[in-house]
This record gives sequence, C-alpha cells and structure tokens, in this order.
Amino acid sequence: MSSLFAKALILCTLAVSHVQAKVQSAPTLPRSSRGQCPNKPAGRLEDGQKTNPLPGLLGIIPDIESDSVLPWTFPPKCPGLQTDNSTGSKLHCIFTSAEFRNGHGLSLITSTTTASNLVGLDAFDDRPTPQAAERRAAWGPAYEVVEIGGKGKGLVASRTIRRGEIILVDFPAILIATSFLADTKPHHRRRLIKQAISQLPEETRRRFYALSRGPEKYEVDAIVGVNSNSVMLGDNDLHVGVFTEAARINHGCQPNAAYRFSQRRLTMEIVAYHTIEAGEEITMSYVPITTPASERRKHLQENWGFACQCSLCHADELALGESENNRRRMTELRDSILDARKNGYFQDAINIAGDWLQFSEWERVPPLLPEYHETLAELYFLNGDLVNATRYGRMSLDGWVKFGSVDDDSLERARGFLRFLTSRTEKAT
Repeated sequence: MSSLFAKALILCTLAVSHVQAKVQSAPTLPRSSRGQCPNKPAGRLEDGQKTNPLPGLLGIIPDIESDSVLPWTFPPKCPGLQTDNSTGSKLHCIFTSAEFRNGHGLSLITSTTTASNLVGLDAFDDRPTPQAAERRAAWGPAYEVVEIGGKGKGLVASRTIRRGEIILVDFPAILIATSFLADTKPHHRRRLIKQAISQLPEETRRRFYALSRGPEKYEVDAIVGVNSNSVMLGDNDLHVGVFTEAARINHGCQPNAAYRFSQRRLTMEIVAYHTIEAGEEITMSYVPITTPASERRKHLQENWGFACQCSLCHADELALGESENNRRRMTELRDSILDARKNGYFQDAINIAGDWLQFSEWERVPPLLPEYHETLAELYFLNGDLVNATRYGRMSLDGWVKFGSVDDDSLERARGFLRFLTSRTEKAT
C-alpha cells in the first residue's frame, strides 16, 4: 500500500465516523447516516492492456440500434480486469471528454458501470444557466487568486459575498475511482493518471500542473495528493477529483465556505457559510468540522504537511474549549434528530433541530437555509402539521430558487413536495 493511499484511508475512516466531508458541504440535518470520505487516495494499477471496443457496455460504445452519441473524445482505454472478492469483476478505464463544459474537458478513471451511469444521467450535457447565476454574474467576480504569506496561492474576496451565496462553480479536471487506486501498482497508477491528464485540453492541463505539490516524489502523486476532494459517483462509488480552481482554497479551522458536489452535473459549488467581506481570505476545512482540535492539528501536519496558524488554533484555552463544546454538541444533536425521527418522535426532532441550528450558528457553520427549511417541512408533515409543513415547504422552494444551483434536483424536489402538501391540504378541507 502506498503511503499516499494509506493517508487517504485514515482520513476516510475519520470522516465517515463523523458523518462529514473534507471541505464538506454546509452541515445539514440528516435524512440518513451516510458520510463521505474527505480526502485523496492514490493507489495501484494492474499490468496488461485491453482496448475498446467493449461490446455490450451501454454508454461505453455507441449503440448501433439507436442514435445515441457518446461524449468520449478518445476511445476508452482499459488496462485490465481487476477482481474484487465482494463485487466480482470490475473493469476500470480512462474516459475523456475534451468538450465537457464548453471545452474545459474531463478525464475519468472509473469503472465501465459508473461511466455508463453518468452517461445515462446526461451528466455531460450542458443546460441553461439559472437566472440566479446570471444575477450573480452581474455583481462582478466574487474573488481573486493571490499569493498569501506562508500559504502560497489562495482565494480572497473581491467584494462582499453574501451568506449562502455560490462563490464559484468549478468542474473536475480528473475523477479517479478509489477502487482503482487501491488495486493498482503505483507505477501503473501514475502512468494511467498521466495519460488521462494528457488527453485534456491544453488550458486544463496547464492549470492542473500549476497546482501546488506535496512531498511525494512523483509529480502526479504530489499534485493529486494535496489538491483532491472526495465525491460519490454511481452507487456509492467513491472517487477523488481535482478541481483546479477550488484546489486553491486554503484550510481554515473556522471556515467561511464549504463545497457541494452534484453528480448529475459533475460540478462543484463553493458556498459561503456567512457574509465574507472584501479582502477576506476564503477558507474551507480540510477535515470534518467536528474533529477535536488535537486530532485536527495532527492530521493536518501528517497529511498536508503544515501546522495550522488560524485564529482558532491560537485561541486561549477558554475560547478553544467553547468551540470544542459547540462542535461536540452539534454531533450529539444530529444523532438525536436521527434517533427521534427513526423512532417516530417527530416533535422532539423538530425541537432538537432548533437547538442544533443555534449551535451551528454559534460556530458560524450553519446549514443552507433551504435545506434546513426542507427538513423542517418534512418533519412537520410527519408530525401531522400540514400548516407548518406547507409554510416551511414554501420557504424551502423560495430559497432554492434564489440559490440558483446548476443542479435543479433540490429545487424540483422542493417544488414536488410543496405540490404534494397542497394536494393533501385540499383533501383535508
């Protein structure tokens, strides 16, 4: 096992245990106990070459019985069959779409199943820009990339950024399945990643190789090792991805931003936790928010090679203890909400949600309000209160419209739930 992959496994275990993610999305009241691994493996690749075509794999080769057009710029390259005792045979290939997102380009090293799923989701298709995104563009650039003392390049707000505003939208240059990394010899892994990068458009390649490097000996390991985020694709298929703009965001133990990733759009959105004034650095947490300070410092030093110098790490014992208590209570209250909901104590879950929101506000890592309102709408409905369910359902829908995500799944879900509540109310009257 390579040291880079071992580092990733440690951090994945840490993240899942906290039900959070590295540079995680804004904390939300959970519908389930799923967690995401936060970090950045690298692994191995088997010898031997298999080339396409791959007969019978939907989304991998054109279907001669349909008019489907696949997004791949190059024939997918599949270096061999890997055997997983739990899932059977899995074939990993390099897939590249140089036209992805108006020529940004994307290379994937993933299973044929996941690639087919993404094609089936129309993840490579472009859609009209939401009106809210057009309004944001009229406000002017939200940030600039600058040199920051002791940190290298970073992002600094160039104007006031509002709470809940999407600061930037970024696309991956490369997405790599962790199952590929785990089962692939390091020299083969590096060769395949380099080939995947070489198939990208020139500007995206330039941005990838311009990123900061970790201590690893080999170039691609050094870049991927400190510049990747974990995302889920397909059926809980964990991948690491390099998003070249978002990778410039530095760590902060009291972050003012977080990320959301859309599988349907293969897009990352960086969202402000709270108001960020012009001149402030934009930061995200590289470890789960609820990680105790001592563990946080240890993991940052061991896995990113720096000792955090943020204000929280240098706070006095009283202030640090208060923050630790708030974050511990956030975790406890999340668990209590899950338990209350699971056991049918919906009013208790509603009451606890208010406490949870208060602690998250104190720590300045609140949820996106439309997500919070959506959760309350569901809890009130389960508790038989159609009036409050409809009230929060409308607030959620309004919030998603104003949010203007490139992925309209949450918006459509809120719209559908409100229609459902309206029909139930009409039947009850």
